[in-house]
Amino acid sequence: MRKPMLFAVSALAAMVLLTVVQFPAAAQARPRPETWVDGDRFAGVVTPATFDPANGNFDELYAGGSGFMDGVPLISESKPGDQDYNGGRWHLNSLKPGVPANKYANATSGNDLDLDDFESTPDYFECPMLPSRGAGG
Repeated sequence: MRKPMLFAVSALAAMVLLTVVQFPAAAQARPRPETWVDGDRFAGVVTPATFDPANGNFDELYAGGSGFMDGVPLISESKPGDQDYNGGRWHLNSLKPGVPANKYANATSGNDLDLDDFESTPDYFECPMLPSRGAGG
């Protein structure tokens, strides 16, 4: 019974994230999605932003079916402190249809993912990362 609940929560978090990315003016409360990066858990705050994705660097963010370890809905390739971190500017990738939703249920790092299982989305946004106190590595 816990897995369906995790799937529902993860799906809701992903939908809220995508809704705010597409319709930031309509959102009153900013979602705070959690993200795994190299075994560490981070919290984030989705912020309204307007920018041209063709100009600038972005980090890749992966959203997976029923979520990753502990139901966290996202995994990033980079985090604050990494030399290649781009300051919370993201490009979202989602699990391809047909890939089992629970395939990455224990993943906590981009190294745990087969990137061929994910597809690029047109979604770019800003979301600073903050260490998630008391969680993760």
